[in-house]
Amino acid sequence: MKIRSTLFLNGQSSTLNLFSTLQETQDHLLLKLAAFIFFSDLLPTVETGAAHPALSGQDFWPDLMTVDLTGQVGLWMECGKTTLHKLEKVSKRFRQARLIVLTAEPHQAKQQAEEVEREELKGIQVWSFAYGEFARWKSLAKERNDIIGEANETSMNLVLNDQTYMTELERIL
Repeated sequence: MKIRSTLFLNGQSSTLNLFSTLQETQDHLLLKLAAFIFFSDLLPTVETGAAHPALSGQDFWPDLMTVDLTGQVGLWMECGKTTLHKLEKVSKRFRQARLIVLTAEPHQAKQQAEEVEREELKGIQVWSFAYGEFARWKSLAKERNDIIGEANETSMNLVLNDQTYMTELERIL
């Protein structure tokens, strides 16, 4: 499964090609596409792994990340429900980074937030699409996408494949 997108966001052009690994679903790839759009001004990286200098020697990798001018992780983003073990390790190893979990539905975000609070993990934010918004996003996004518009960390106002799409994320934690 793959999603190829040509983007013109906030006055900047880019392309994004997402290819699924064995465990990645279409929903997961679509969350990654959305995360990339929300944080496009920060020039995020979606193809991360052990080869990335900021992740050298790590056993976990984000779905999306940014690095600061010193090459350190500035934003670590997880798309979909994430294990507490991973969140705990990442929050301790990358204390300076913003750690955000983005979910498709508010009930998923609320469950994740409750788990994070129960385990007393610090510095983790949990955000979600509003009810029904991810389903609408999913219905508009295709294998090939032309995306034009404006976005910031919590909202997007786009033309996605000739259809208007506007949404605002909800911060649960």
